[in-house]
Amino acid sequence: ATRVGDPPLSSLGHRQAREVGAFLDALLASDGIVADRIELLSSPFLRTVQTSNDILSEFRKTPGDVAETVAIKPEYSVFEIDGHDGKAHACLPSLEERKCYFPRLDEWHASLFVPAVPENNRGQFFARCERVAAGINARYPHIANSAIIIVTHAACCVSLAAALSKKTLADMNPAPPCGIYRLTRTKDCNEWKIDSHAKKDGFNGRL
Repeated sequence: ATRVGDPPLSSLGHRQAREVGAFLDALLASDGIVADRIELLSSPFLRTVQTSNDILSEFRKTPGDVAETVAIKPEYSVFEIDGHDGKAHACLPSLEERKCYFPRLDEWHASLFVPAVPENNRGQFFARCERVAAGINARYPHIANSAIIIVTHAACCVSLAAALSKKTLADMNPAPPCGIYRLTRTKDCNEWKIDSHAKKDGFNGRL
């Protein structure tokens, strides 16, 4: 990649993202969720924006025009864990540049926060995911028949799912390529539930 810290998806990655899009389309349609009740938050890295774009392009069954009405909101709080002294993050282009190639990007979206890099240890990263979980609960209150899709990186998938469900990392399955962690919450509280990691065909890192 020209930007070493911001590589694109492979052809396999694009195919997996489209498969996830078709799967989510059928799942949300069966849950009675419509286009204007869907939020999509994406890490600003190229591979996650490409994944988000491919996912939205595959919606056919969900009522409403998902591909046209659901924006990709660049959420910096869920960007990649820093493992290279911040060099990967320094490769990120401006949102103005990225929107030239991805018109669905909402360049006016205000992230929950922008993490400081470098993150010097895993403890700082886990603390960041706890902060993201609190921010999601505060900004996105429970709305019946709605969905928040978060497209992020492997470590953040696992850690954020654990933070939202108030479970340990040992309760989470490893993140497969384009894996799905589905969490649900009740109307009366910000308690998120996730399938057991041992549940067959569950949504705790479903491939």
